[in-house]
Amino acid sequence: MDEWVKNIGRYLSYLVDETFEEYAYDIVDSIAKARIQEELLEGVYKALRLAPKLKKKADSKGCFFQKPSPKDIEALEDRVEELSNTKDLRKLAVSLALWAFAYWNHCPKKENKTEGGVE
Repeated sequence: MDEWVKNIGRYLSYLVDETFEEYAYDIVDSIAKARIQEELLEGVYKALRLAPKLKKKADSKGCFFQKPSPKDIEALEDRVEELSNTKDLRKLAVSLALWAFAYWNHCPKKENKTEGGVE
């Protein structure tokens, strides 16, 4: 699997991670259901519009945040442009959505420290 697919999928996972309280399953679902190039790109666009809000939440909770790089987006656009049939486009769209639901540890737990002197 291309690294850019994982990077975009990792970003999409912030939309469905309860830690970030965004619950934007509809955006991830719209990507998975894309039938034409524009639908897929529009879904990713909608997801990326939430980046500032997600970054703010990540920072406030001490979590890791990474949005797709320009190279990731360029690779997506190039790949989408190459796809000539709906079946291949759907496969890419579902793959991106699947990666959103992979386990990503955005908020690694701090070292085991006890609070209040209790172990």
